Amino acid sequence: MFRVSISETHSSKIPSRSMTIVSLLAAALVTGCASAGKDKMVVGTTPDDYRSRHPIVVSESETVEDIPISGNMRELSFRDRNVVSDFASRFRRTGGRSMQVMVPSQSANEAAARRISAQVVTALIDEGINRSQIAVVSYHAGDHSNSAPIRISFLALAANVGQCGVWNENIAGNSENRQYSNFGCATQNNLAKIIANPADLIGPRGESTIDATRRDTVITNWRENGSSSLPDQF
Repeated sequence: MFRVSISETHSSKIPSRSMTIVSLLAAALVTGCASAGKDKMVVGTTPDDYRSRHPIVVSESETVEDIPISGNMRELSFRDRNVVSDFASRFRRTGGRSMQVMVPSQSANEAAARRISAQVVTALIDEGINRSQIAVVSYHAGDHSNSAPIRISFLALAANVGQCGVWNENIAGNSENRQYSNFGCATQNNLAKIIANPADLIGPRGESTIDATRRDTVITNWRENGSSSLPDQF
């Protein structure tokens, strides 16, 4: 009887141990799921990249300057000569191939505009623009304006960003601390405007040749006299 009693007692403990093991495994699985959910939440709160949301786009754009012309205007003013000079400088920097000088027609100031357009072309040539790069064309102005302008323009690459100022969400209710839609747009827009050559955003420039003579002078001064003999900029 005693042996039977031991056997019964042992057999009665087996299910209890099995249940304990099953409970531990279930708890581990639940903990693992909770951990996985927590990790997923962390990944989900990673801020979006504002550079992808507000990309700087390089495309061909028209650069335009208007020169107002009065009906009795005889000569290009000092102010307008500076405008033409600055326009020619921008044209050279961008590497443009051609530009247009658009002269109003059928307007009250047509005669004056044609007279001043010749001076505009001369001013552009004086700034180093080849005459073959300048196309003089006319546009219909009609009687809509007594001072229809002369328009000079050229096509070149320009860097731009889409429209800023889109506030389509309540940033105070952003419990996940994610970047709001308009975040970074102004920074991207300012960067696009201050880049001198938008082509630099597409790819790097080629290496320029070295000034071998200047390089030898600097290295010789360094070897013979140390850094004290070097200019502030070399």
